[in-house]
Amino acid sequence: MLINKSDIHHRSISSLLLLTLLSPATLAGTADDPETIVVTGTRSPKALYASPVNVEIIEQSTIERLSRGTLRQLLEVMPGVVVTRSRKDGYNIQLQGFSADRVLVLMDGQPLISPTGSAVDLDQISVNNIKQIEIVRGAASVLYGSSAMGGVINIITEAPKKGTVRVTLEANSYANNARDDDNWGQLYRLQATETLFDWQTSLNVQYIDDPGFDYDPDTVLQNGASNDKTFLHLDLSRDFSQLRFSSKSRWFSEKKYKVLSSVPGQSSVLSYQSEVEQWQQDMRLAATNDWHISARALGHNETSGNSNGLRDTQIAMQEVELQKVRMGDLEWIAGMTLHQDQLDQVNLASQIVEVDDASRQSAEGFVQVNASWQSFQMLLGSRVQYDSDFNWHQAWRGSVSYRIESGDHSWQWRAGAGQSYRVPNLKERYYIFDHSNLGYMIIGNDELVPETANNVSGGVKWLYRPNTDWQFSSDLNLHYTDADDFIITTADAALSQQAGVDVFVYSNVEQAVIQGFDVALSAEHNVIKWQVNYSFLDAKDGDGQRLAERPRHLVKASVTYQHLPWDADIQFYVVASDEESPDSSYAGIYRDHAITANVQFKHQYSDHLSWQVGIENIFDQHQNTAKTQQGLFDARGIVSRQIVLSTQYQF
Repeated sequence: MLINKSDIHHRSISSLLLLTLLSPATLAGTADDPETIVVTGTRSPKALYASPVNVEIIEQSTIERLSRGTLRQLLEVMPGVVVTRSRKDGYNIQLQGFSADRVLVLMDGQPLISPTGSAVDLDQISVNNIKQIEIVRGAASVLYGSSAMGGVINIITEAPKKGTVRVTLEANSYANNARDDDNWGQLYRLQATETLFDWQTSLNVQYIDDPGFDYDPDTVLQNGASNDKTFLHLDLSRDFSQLRFSSKSRWFSEKKYKVLSSVPGQSSVLSYQSEVEQWQQDMRLAATNDWHISARALGHNETSGNSNGLRDTQIAMQEVELQKVRMGDLEWIAGMTLHQDQLDQVNLASQIVEVDDASRQSAEGFVQVNASWQSFQMLLGSRVQYDSDFNWHQAWRGSVSYRIESGDHSWQWRAGAGQSYRVPNLKERYYIFDHSNLGYMIIGNDELVPETANNVSGGVKWLYRPNTDWQFSSDLNLHYTDADDFIITTADAALSQQAGVDVFVYSNVEQAVIQGFDVALSAEHNVIKWQVNYSFLDAKDGDGQRLAERPRHLVKASVTYQHLPWDADIQFYVVASDEESPDSSYAGIYRDHAITANVQFKHQYSDHLSWQVGIENIFDQHQNTAKTQQGLFDARGIVSRQIVLSTQYQF
């Protein structure tokens, strides 16, 4: 394999580490204050400092500063979270080496936009009305089921406030990579809340027009797809004595277009197209700290593919969950979930029904007990699942934590061990991703079997408050997972030769071992915050071959300065990765490392008006498409420098 890497790169990574250790930064709020409440680690409200499970959060102030309308930008700055651009111009995540298929994304505790259990596109999740985002890294199958083998991301929305209207306008440009026919993108957002006849109501509407980008205007190929997105959210809630009823209605549409090549001998072009329409309805009835019952229905219709090979896909999901909490010397939580998925797919060119009413049903039950003795906490839980296609599965997990207070110092020690599992989703078993004109196809495999894993984790958090002005902290987390029947995509030589493109098939590998650690160091002053995070990952199959597209080293760091007299702040943050392994379709490696730098300035001009300006990917680091067309791997994404200017007014 050809590797083009210089010593200068390694020195740049080392310099970045040194720089961030010497300069103030923050990626997310420290949020160890007593009033910070989290729910994701235990499925019940807990003060963050007292949670027996390590939970990381993105605070509302960070969300407002960094968000560009969708979830992608927020997760890019979170420690240990890898955000990747998919070949369909969406964005997926990895947590501790686990791909997006194994990371469950929730909104207010319920699964979000992943009706078949497949990877969630972060660019299809609006950041409207979000209070905070909670992240639990590592196995969470016991609490959240099959899709949480690698972790959970829970988006917590804010309760409607009485009588507020907020309008946001944004303009953005891809600068030197902007397309000649469409230089500027726009975002429009309306957020309104009111109380009507004792009902708390909230309406959020958002429209995004992204013109896409192009590295070389002299070629037909368009690198970044143009897309239009519309989000509509309507929330209703009301208290009835000791009960609270809530309803959340969601509607989303997206149109995406990207020119791939010209058709020889014709004036027409070949393009990638995608039209998505999705609706979602949630209903919940709850008694505070006692019980709740929630229901969700979701429909997802998508027509996508190359212009000469479009496929129509229809996906549906229904879920009902019941949970009961019993408080006392021991906190008991028990519940059950009933779930159903359906998938249909038709090739529009040939009218061949490729997936005919594929479906699966599951019934799950879980129980957990949380015991506390002064500074010591223990959490023990178990889940049983019956799947219509794969029968019975069971997992357990135990966690302990011990907190020590000594003067200005605070220590929290954590350890956990248990099991996790994942049932193959319908897309992995049946779906056909035909992107022949991009040089590849991915085919489902109905002979897949469920994944199982044993895992252990541990860590320690240190907090030091020497005075009222400064706060220092460090956090070390270690993790180890030994998985059986791990699902990956592998190149099929026979099918590739027959089709004339790279054909990948989902398959089980006998064993995979994923291990590593994360280290975070931070300091916070009244006006300055800093943090640097380093993650190491070693992910290999049973033959010792590295699992593809997982960087071995990941560094995230930032600087935030608040100018209190102006009520303004500026943040600079950097993301760097190294030693990313390509999949088997590449002939060699051109570049296995990447680094991006971003800056954001926000000014609260008055109680009603604020504005901000930012630059993403300041140095315009992106893939060398000439090298990738030669079959060489480039770890940098298909991304572009982007300049963003926005303003917000609250009535």
